Amino acid sequence: MKAAAKRRHPTLRGQLLWRLLPPVLIVVVVSAFAAYTLALRFATEAYDTALFDSARALAQQIQPGLNGSPVLNLPQAAQEMLVSDPYDRIFYAVVAANGAQVAGNAVVPAPAVPPSPTHPVLFYDARIGGESVRVGAYGLFATPSVPTATVLFAETMVKRMRLSNRLLFTLLLPLIVVTALVTALVWYGVRRGLTPLNQLASALSQRGWGDLRSVGNERVPDEVLPLIDSIDSLMTRLGAAHDAQQRFISEAAHQLRTPLAGLAAQIDRALRASDINAIKPALEQVQSSSRRVTRLVNQLLTLAKAEPGSDPQRDLGPLDLSKLVQQTCRDWVPEALAKDVDLGFAGDSAPLIVVGHEVLLAEMLNNLIDNALRYAASPGGSITVRLRREPQPEIAVEDDGPGIPEAERTRIFERFHRLPGSAAGGCGLGLAIVREIALLHGASVLVEPGAAGSGSVFRMRFAAVQSNERVPASARKTAVVESA
Repeated sequence: MKAAAKRRHPTLRGQLLWRLLPPVLIVVVVSAFAAYTLALRFATEAYDTALFDSARALAQQIQPGLNGSPVLNLPQAAQEMLVSDPYDRIFYAVVAANGAQVAGNAVVPAPAVPPSPTHPVLFYDARIGGESVRVGAYGLFATPSVPTATVLFAETMVKRMRLSNRLLFTLLLPLIVVTALVTALVWYGVRRGLTPLNQLASALSQRGWGDLRSVGNERVPDEVLPLIDSIDSLMTRLGAAHDAQQRFISEAAHQLRTPLAGLAAQIDRALRASDINAIKPALEQVQSSSRRVTRLVNQLLTLAKAEPGSDPQRDLGPLDLSKLVQQTCRDWVPEALAKDVDLGFAGDSAPLIVVGHEVLLAEMLNNLIDNALRYAASPGGSITVRLRREPQPEIAVEDDGPGIPEAERTRIFERFHRLPGSAAGGCGLGLAIVREIALLHGASVLVEPGAAGSGSVFRMRFAAVQSNERVPASARKTAVVESA
């Protein structure tokens, strides 16, 4: 664990340098090698030309002998001058057509392929007395095919090697300078290019935990704009979530303060009572307040559970919506009968497969039915739960109560908001929970007047998809609270 904690992640600067420098250095080295090879080739051609000039000058002194064999007519002093060189040793030989050497100061190896009328001059490398030499062969032709004589002129490689080393040194020094310069320029360019990211990191590190302002994209390269836009979008969402959380905590604390204070007052009253008849009313109030607190806490927990991302273990899956709605209605029948309310289900009983969370959908329907029983339905009234398949799956809960004023049809989904004149006992979270569960399922919530002009109808419309496939989190849509 310690080793993993100490392991450093690769930096963006290091990755850019690693991807830029090797190709640049390879290009520099290959270019220098090509320049060296080309310069060496030109130098070799220049020395070969000088070698040919010497061989041709020697060939001009060859004359036919009495028996037809070639004879070198060159004074001794001229021969000594010919082989005189301050750096290299010079070798020459004149070979007759029969292969016999008729003149020369050494045995010079003949070329593997003899000169021809189309290629009378040949250059090749050989060895004489253990030394590497460069040889120029020059053929003299009296007939079209066989040379009457071949002049072989050779020299050691001292001047050539010195020139090669000089060229190598001359190119190596600029190569080192260019490599260092390219490395510095690439490093500087990468550093300057990453300056916006460093400034962004510095600006964010200096912010407090509650500073969720947008970062801004002034003087930001186009390549960094998507990152800045994503951070700004995240900041906006975090700011909204933070504000909602603070508001929720404040409102929840306010809502819990009243019943808890009532509990404390009734407990003090019970403690001061001297007989059971005086204690009983206080205990009844304690019981009522504790039930209210219990309901409020349960609603708060349900609301927290319904918020997206609050439970990483939760997953949406295929479920039978028809079966869930019917079972939930059956669970509420006893309480509806106790209040003399007709609770019924209308819809096809065949399976209707949607993708969702079974417990939360049941809780959503529980809140809608409980809300109708508490505030809408009166003795002798009715509540109808309808399930529709087309054009998209929809759950509708309709009551015949007093209805909801048009101005309140969007506010009723706010947390802790209650209609003026509502009966006591509620906490203002039931419809907020409905909205959050709808949000989680990518559904929309609609409230409208009843069909007869009285009462209210709450509708939850799912996306027009009925599939056994799971819905990815990125595909969940925002719930829409509409008002008819």
